[in-house]
Amino acid sequence: MFLFLRMSRAKYVVGTAKELMAKPGGGAKWLALLRDRELLEVIEGLCTLPGVGPKVAACIALFSLDKNQAIPVDTHVWKVATQYMLPELAGKSLTPKLSIVVADAFVAKFGEYAGWAQNVLFIGQLPAKKLVATEVTSETAKPTKRKRATKMVEIQA
Repeated sequence: MFLFLRMSRAKYVVGTAKELMAKPGGGAKWLALLRDRELLEVIEGLCTLPGVGPKVAACIALFSLDKNQAIPVDTHVWKVATQYMLPELAGKSLTPKLSIVVADAFVAKFGEYAGWAQNVLFIGQLPAKKLVATEVTSETAKPTKRKRATKMVEIQA
């Protein structure tokens, strides 16, 4: 089976796929083994993959590796944290060090399911207009143009 990806938009996906395929036993086995590791070790391991930083690693850990206490900290989670849990940090910039403070605060407050709690709080902060689907009829819908892929890379799966 061949997977074709456009290089200009998927360089990290390509690099990550290659890295995973090179893992002993393959990427699926390596990822499955992460389920039995501590959260910090999981995030560190995932961050060795191309294009994976702490936030993406925490997302993978939370949504795919059963690490319910993982907190994917970004500016939106930062806003929730400074508004409800750490008001003394309001006005400061989010740094890697403060990301850890935020994650620790969520875990202290919500325990082993802190990752899911932050997800609910994050969704609750979304503006209502983004959550309301608008009806689009064929008369009002505009056709979308798609760019043609110019560079392709072949990966064997």
